[in-house]
Amino acid sequence: MKQCCIIFFLIISNISFCQKKPFKVGEFAKYTISFGPLAVGHGELSISELVVSNKIPMYHMIGIGKTSKFFDVFFKVRDVYETYIDTNTFLPVKFLRDVYEGGHVIKQEYEFNHEKNLVQTQNNQFKIPNDSQDMLSAFFYARTFNKESVLSDSVFTIPIFMDDENYFLEVKYLYDEVLETSLGDIKCMVFQPKMQEGRVFEDGEDMKIWISDDENKMLYKVETKIWAGKIKAELTEYKNNLYPIIKI
Repeated sequence: MKQCCIIFFLIISNISFCQKKPFKVGEFAKYTISFGPLAVGHGELSISELVVSNKIPMYHMIGIGKTSKFFDVFFKVRDVYETYIDTNTFLPVKFLRDVYEGGHVIKQEYEFNHEKNLVQTQNNQFKIPNDSQDMLSAFFYARTFNKESVLSDSVFTIPIFMDDENYFLEVKYLYDEVLETSLGDIKCMVFQPKMQEGRVFEDGEDMKIWISDDENKMLYKVETKIWAGKIKAELTEYKNNLYPIIKI
């Protein structure tokens, strides 16, 4: 289930990131999650508020994933992820995870200290690489990238601290594509992620991510193959975008 969470909530070494923010407080996006032809649940990404703690202004961002009532009978999922991101550095300050998946419960709370490259969990303290992200903040941080640098350096990495371990997400730019969606035809950039554990990158050739090729850089689609078929997350609703949505 860890992989499924990464698939949905994702998406620094050789990439440049601009300070022009592609989102604002109040942004909301809803996704339908399907397995083959069946809609099995939905997910939400939102920027709920701007808060200040210890004189640090932060975005409070929330990710939610849940199965539909019908599929609750087979494998009930109720996942909530929260991250507080420094509005200046786009690095996480605090991360909360409250997960229920088929009777399995996970509750996590991380406090990041990027000056000392440390993260404090409920029970331990861990060393982290420079500019480390959490599972949710990584997606919002990646939306600040400069497209020109992505195209010139087609592979980049994002360090992520997750489940008391350091991981590296390697993301490869593939191509541009006009994506047909229920919201209209959208020009997108297509990426392929791979997760590194230790010194080995897991094969990610069966996973693709579609990000809008505009100033919003919104996640429109995620698709991955598993042994029994395909899992997809597709954008079906949005509101309060910072910039107009450009349709082809």
